[in-house]
Amino acid sequence: MNFDCNKRKWVEAFTPWKRDPKEAPYSPDVVIEGTHLSGMEQDVYFYPLNLHLNIYTKRAALKVSTSVVSLESYSGEKEIFQCSGTIIESVNAYSIVLTTASLLRCSTSRNSLAENIKVIVHLFDGRSFDGQIESYDFHYNVAAIKILSDTPLPIASLAHISDSITIFPSQLQVTEEKPFQLRPHPNSFDLIPGDSVIALSRFYAKPYEFMAAPGEFWFIDRCDSDFDCKELFMASCRIMRCGIGGPLINRYGEVIGICFNDFGCLAFLPINIASMWWEHYKKYRQVRRPWLGMEVTNLYAARLHTLEQIISKFPDVLEGVIVEEVVPGSSAESAGLKHNDVIIQFGGKRIQSFLELFESMWNNVGESVELAVIRASHDVPVHLSMVVEEATSDKLYSWPLWKSR
Repeated sequence: MNFDCNKRKWVEAFTPWKRDPKEAPYSPDVVIEGTHLSGMEQDVYFYPLNLHLNIYTKRAALKVSTSVVSLESYSGEKEIFQCSGTIIESVNAYSIVLTTASLLRCSTSRNSLAENIKVIVHLFDGRSFDGQIESYDFHYNVAAIKILSDTPLPIASLAHISDSITIFPSQLQVTEEKPFQLRPHPNSFDLIPGDSVIALSRFYAKPYEFMAAPGEFWFIDRCDSDFDCKELFMASCRIMRCGIGGPLINRYGEVIGICFNDFGCLAFLPINIASMWWEHYKKYRQVRRPWLGMEVTNLYAARLHTLEQIISKFPDVLEGVIVEEVVPGSSAESAGLKHNDVIIQFGGKRIQSFLELFESMWNNVGESVELAVIRASHDVPVHLSMVVEEATSDKLYSWPLWKSR
């Protein structure tokens, strides 16, 4: 983490896009169109990497800008939340906005819907529409809001993340950096630590300013997180609170995640998971949520000493998912999974990454599946049987309760 901090300071100091401010950036009277910013919001708004965007960041952000919206919600006359969202579908006059369920959450109960909710959605061109709650899930903290407009609205391009990275030492090579270019929507996008990502948002007051926060993808890590959700990835972007629920995009302007603010780093839910949730709801009109019962990460993110032990004993195991913690009382514990086990097979399918494991668990909720793991104390893979549990109301992840401004 110290290296990352020093690297960011170096980038801030030597970026060619930086210009000396004409006045001190911090002031208790800083406003955006009549809206006062708090000290923390000013720190993010004037953060050098957010203020001095390079041309590549601008190109990628502008590809999706018309699909990024601002949302605000009220319970009666009381404000609940302001956030951002992304238009992911638009058929005839109906459009779907993917955003955070914090927009709908009761202020006194983490997993309850607020009463008498009114949602307002603000578009890039200043138009505003009433939003209808189509679906929500407090476990993953996602919501789908439907709006009715006169004409179809622009939708964002989504790119599922491929997080499989081999640790085979002979694959070390120096690759020439390719010039920036926009490209059509692919089936998936290879995401590795150090890749550029951009968090997008729209401010909650007129003229609903479009904002971008560039950074780097880190890995699946808790980052001293306040979030229970074990499916979150991390990045170095710094966003204001109104950026929660907004899209995280890759350098091609494709949405790869939903942003959540984690005070010092960015937590995001991979779009793979949000897409599975939404597609399942559309088909069955109900939500699905496998309960992992363990904390895991991709094998490449394990400590170097651990990787050395694994490669020396299992030289053919180059990818997989390593278990960092097993939740007491979970089906993972009952199956016999242990700390530092590497899951290489699940339900008869070879597992190369966390998102592959999650998809396999998603498809087998309520079922007993066979899995194979390798562990340092054994010379051959260990075969186990595990029931994939569903996250019931008593197992839902805990998310922060935000106070209204």
